[in-house]
Amino acid sequence: MLRKIVLLVLLLSTPAVWQSTLATEQTVEVEKQATPQQQVTAFYQWYMTNIERLPSADPEDQKTFEKYISQETLNLLNKINNSEDPLDADYYLSAQDYGDDWGTEIEVLRESINGTNAEVDIRLGKANDFQQTLYISLRLEHNVWKIHRIQDKVTDIDLSAWDEPK
Repeated sequence: MLRKIVLLVLLLSTPAVWQSTLATEQTVEVEKQATPQQQVTAFYQWYMTNIERLPSADPEDQKTFEKYISQETLNLLNKINNSEDPLDADYYLSAQDYGDDWGTEIEVLRESINGTNAEVDIRLGKANDFQQTLYISLRLEHNVWKIHRIQDKVTDIDLSAWDEPK
């Protein structure tokens, strides 16, 4: 009789244990997910460290771009850059030139999250030096924040002009 009670208790408590374990794993997964500002900062640290050799055909570089940039944006930039009228500025910097410290001096000015969309404003460069302020929109793509659009106050490169009508 005691054996039946023990088995019954184990059977009844097992789903609760499983649910607790699953909830813990999901919490860990959410905690591991980078925030929009972490994604943006990590991208610009990588990009500015490697800017002299980019763009490259190295598959690892392509994987890194795919890690940080939305697939829609990568496809659109590829289309634009292979057209008769490619961009005349670096899209990721909204500039033709850059400061030596832009990869190490990254200041997050603002982060706003609204569901599956986010905005992060950053300033690249030291104060009282050559700086660039960027307004970056991100989208949640396969549970990862990805950079979708980048703008600055001056050049305002508008990729929507290249979008095909739906």
